[in-house]
Amino acid sequence: MGADRERGKMAEIKQYVEILLESLKKKKSMLQNILEQNIRQEEVIRNNCDMDEFDRTVKLKRRYIWELESLDSGFEKVYVRIKEELSEVKEHHRDEISQMQKLISEITDLSVRIQASEERNKKLVETYFSYTRGKIRESKKSVRVASDYYKSMSGTNYTDARLMDRKN
Repeated sequence: MGADRERGKMAEIKQYVEILLESLKKKKSMLQNILEQNIRQEEVIRNNCDMDEFDRTVKLKRRYIWELESLDSGFEKVYVRIKEELSEVKEHHRDEISQMQKLISEITDLSVRIQASEERNKKLVETYFSYTRGKIRESKKSVRVASDYYKSMSGTNYTDARLMDRKN
């Protein structure tokens, strides 16, 4: 009976390890999607900032981030559940553990690249909005100058009758 129970426990741990691996693969995929959207955002900002397209990328990223948070939560719950048992039988799962370590390294690299990309995009957006605010200020100034000009010009067409020279 003890051997059957041990095999059952090993099979259960194997299933959990596979779940962890799958979770890491999905996380890597979500991070790649986020990085792609960051690259797309940079293109949009650099090419006259189509706000509708920019908004689409933000919404997609928001969805990917939500999925990432869900994956992280699930991963953590599964890992906590098998952490002790896995450390006792890690030789049996050496290949899977090695795959997980590799995926974690790739995920970390992607996270760093995303952070750098986010920082670049933030600076680009700040520059774009600063430029846009400047153009708006200039536009308002131009409108005010034009308005003042038209007001002053409309007053010059009026000639006071007392100032007209009459011929007798």
